[in-house]
Amino acid sequence: MQKKQDALVPVFGALCFFLSAVEFVIPKPLPFLRIGLANVPLILALDIVSFPAFLLLAVIKILGQAFISGTLFSYLLFFSAAGTLGAAFTMYALHRIPRKVLSLAGVSMSGAFISNSIQLFIGRYFIFGEGIWYMMPPFLCIGTITSLMLGFFCESFAAESEWYAQVRQTDLPFSIDIPEESKQADYPWFRLISGFILIIALFFVPGLPAKAVILAAGWLLCIAEKQKIHWLVCVLSTIGIVICHSFIPMGKELFVLGAFPVTSGAILNGLEKAVFLQAMIAVSRWTLQVRLHFPGELGMLLDESLYVFNQLLTYKDRIRPRQLITSIDELLLSLPFIVQMQKES
Repeated sequence: MQKKQDALVPVFGALCFFLSAVEFVIPKPLPFLRIGLANVPLILALDIVSFPAFLLLAVIKILGQAFISGTLFSYLLFFSAAGTLGAAFTMYALHRIPRKVLSLAGVSMSGAFISNSIQLFIGRYFIFGEGIWYMMPPFLCIGTITSLMLGFFCESFAAESEWYAQVRQTDLPFSIDIPEESKQADYPWFRLISGFILIIALFFVPGLPAKAVILAAGWLLCIAEKQKIHWLVCVLSTIGIVICHSFIPMGKELFVLGAFPVTSGAILNGLEKAVFLQAMIAVSRWTLQVRLHFPGELGMLLDESLYVFNQLLTYKDRIRPRQLITSIDELLLSLPFIVQMQKES
């Protein structure tokens, strides 16, 4: 069953994109480790949209994070999809519990725990192997703290935001008025085919040197188009992957660190996994300069979310960190394409 504000899904989706962009530039030791900023719009949408619209929003968040980070053609997409959908189902089920019993902070923490647990399980098989279990305690601890803080922020925003109050309390639905020309998409197949060939080569050409060549090619393609490479993000995530693999000895022992022998095979294995992942991201980022157009309702909502996201970027200087809720509220109230429908006489 639809709710009157389901039309606002692109706005919440654009906020997911915007917060994903902020989080992407924050250095992190694990490539799928996230503070969870992009979950804030999901939490705020719980009381606004219907369950089908909420699931569409979760899918838009997954695709948006992939566009922003350049991971659509990498297996990090599966991390994001599994974690986000697990959190979405959990949070939507729990939000029906009265707030006096379970606050938005509790809903946020529950969703983060499910998301992190799923991603740790997948990470054990895709990237880290048995070494992931050594990273589990700090990973879950960070997730608990950040989700608690984000939950408190959502509670404050829900209580103080004039825009959010209007959306929740009005009897009149809102709609999104998007210029038609913004929905046009180009289809440069050469770039798509080239990107897919490089991705396939990553899977089938063995050896660290070959993967390093593809990584260098991906970086050069991105630099040629003046895309910014976040070197600190790359270095820290590479170090994190190598450290995880170092816990499982392989090959010649190089030295002993505490109770753990550090071996050449483990380091090379971790380095190859890291280079493989960074190459997928670099090639994917270059390939994603193509405007992909998805069919059906999802495609329409994704296009609208991208349009609103681009508009938010033009207004980003209005956001004041010391008055975060107030400035975000003023921004949402000023967006010209969010239209409240008039009551029929």
